[in-house]
Amino acid sequence: MADTPDELLTPKEVKFEDHLLKKMFLEHLNSIYFGKQHLFEFFNEIELIASLKQLKLAIDELRDDTNTQIRQMDEIYQSIGKQPTKTTVLGMKGMTLEAYLSVIRSGKSPLERDVFILFYLQIIEGIEITYYKVLKNLAKSIGYSNTFLDQPFDTAVENKFLFEAIYTEYIS
Repeated sequence: MADTPDELLTPKEVKFEDHLLKKMFLEHLNSIYFGKQHLFEFFNEIELIASLKQLKLAIDELRDDTNTQIRQMDEIYQSIGKQPTKTTVLGMKGMTLEAYLSVIRSGKSPLERDVFILFYLQIIEGIEITYYKVLKNLAKSIGYSNTFLDQPFDTAVENKFLFEAIYTEYIS
């Protein structure tokens, strides 16, 4: 069972040691790094299933963005003198499996499958945005420059808006 404090603390009373913040930063970076690698494979699979040209193009762009974000994270690892440490991304794998099963479930028309793909891609981008926000906050608290996370964060936000726009265009 996890340790619990004897008394509840306010945020101002919580003080993390620098090494714990660095450890949390690295754990989060590893999670999104290996999550992105898993997503790259997932994007390849769903692009084959998608039927809307605009969606296929957006998934192709997302795959390119994912490659760029992985390279950017490689640079982050290099700048902090660390190597990626393999971690499980069971939550991401579970969600993409759910998405895949929802998309290929029998009886769905190509347009219905595309709507499910768009729905799950918006969820994925929302998760990525949250990860990058957490990383930016941790980097700032450690004293790392958090500007190196601006581009991957902005890309995730842009992709979320892109999939929302496509979704709205076809659902409205």
